[in-house]
Amino acid sequence: MYTSTFGMACLWSMCMGVWAHFVGTCIQHDGNHGAFSQSKFINKAAGWTMDMIGASGYTWEIQHMLGHHPYTNLLDLTEDEKKQMEEDCPMEDKDQESDPDVFSSFPLMRMHPEHKPEWYHKYQHYYAPLLFAFMTIAKVFQQDFEIVFSHRLYHIDAHCRYGSVWNRLRFWIMKVITTVYMVVLPCYFHGISKGLTLFVLGHLTCGEVLATMFIVNHVIEGVAYAKKGGNSADKNEDGSVVLRLISTTPSNNNDATTDNNDTTTVAADQRRPQTATGRTPMLDITVSQHAPVPLNDWAAVQCQTSVNWSPGSWFWNHVSGGLSHQIEHHLFPSVCHTHYVYVQDVVQQTCEEYGVPYQSEPSLYVAYGKMLSHLKTLGSELTITGNDTTEKMKQS
Repeated sequence: MYTSTFGMACLWSMCMGVWAHFVGTCIQHDGNHGAFSQSKFINKAAGWTMDMIGASGYTWEIQHMLGHHPYTNLLDLTEDEKKQMEEDCPMEDKDQESDPDVFSSFPLMRMHPEHKPEWYHKYQHYYAPLLFAFMTIAKVFQQDFEIVFSHRLYHIDAHCRYGSVWNRLRFWIMKVITTVYMVVLPCYFHGISKGLTLFVLGHLTCGEVLATMFIVNHVIEGVAYAKKGGNSADKNEDGSVVLRLISTTPSNNNDATTDNNDTTTVAADQRRPQTATGRTPMLDITVSQHAPVPLNDWAAVQCQTSVNWSPGSWFWNHVSGGLSHQIEHHLFPSVCHTHYVYVQDVVQQTCEEYGVPYQSEPSLYVAYGKMLSHLKTLGSELTITGNDTTEKMKQS
């Protein structure tokens, strides 16, 4: 990439982007989950490879492990409302229960049914693939530096990692090292403009590949969303906030107001969720030989908010670093991704046995198409919330 012609350097830069994706999904992902090895030292070393490709492993841990995994597809409406009004509160007063991984990674996108719709969202299924390419470069230049200076990631307190002087030192040292081999050296050999072009090209390639394999796991037709809080939040008798699961599985009802969205409710007393038409998705497949699985059961929620693609495929499991078996990963995050292909059928059979939804698409191509279709639905059609149907956006 340094000494070859600029045309060949572009190809090498794109190759570097693809291999950086492999580092992110196949090595650091398992390492920071403690799944790469039985050795803590090796897991730490594997997690450190995130810093070696330009991003911060500490930022990833906070966003992915403290936010995304425990609160998958969950949106805190109270925090979201404050964000829209540009209000803030001390970290100790924040709930910190919301998924920052999916919904904060891409601006100009409406990925949750409760997000405020804007006029440009009706075009998001067109510009989304282009926007996905900026995923990694935005994290490297925006998110990493925001969190190291503020010691917070949106609503999550980041002092557990960035409160340490040694951790901050590692952050800055790795930023300098990666800047040298990714930016300085290409600029030295090819000139500033071409060197920066190579850097951006590598990041756009990495971002596109990574986003393509990740976004289809949680933003796709049929996946469930959750929400909590808000000014109009329902509460139980004990004052606790009701958690709502919003299923986007297409309804059989032909009425235009319930064509693409169902809403279900999961309360702390484990009452069954109801759609806008009175249907409970999990009851449709619940079997009688076992006690019903509570809808707010953690494992059941993980299955409803995650989607697999190319299940059982050894090839795609390795290429995606286990992202193709997202349900298995969310159920067993401390298990190395190389094992998912062997436990996938057991997990699916168990879900079917206990009446828990298990959505799986036959290929990445099909999943990607359904993801774009779902983005079109979120951007231009009706959104159903609770028992009320509100037309959030008019189709032009």
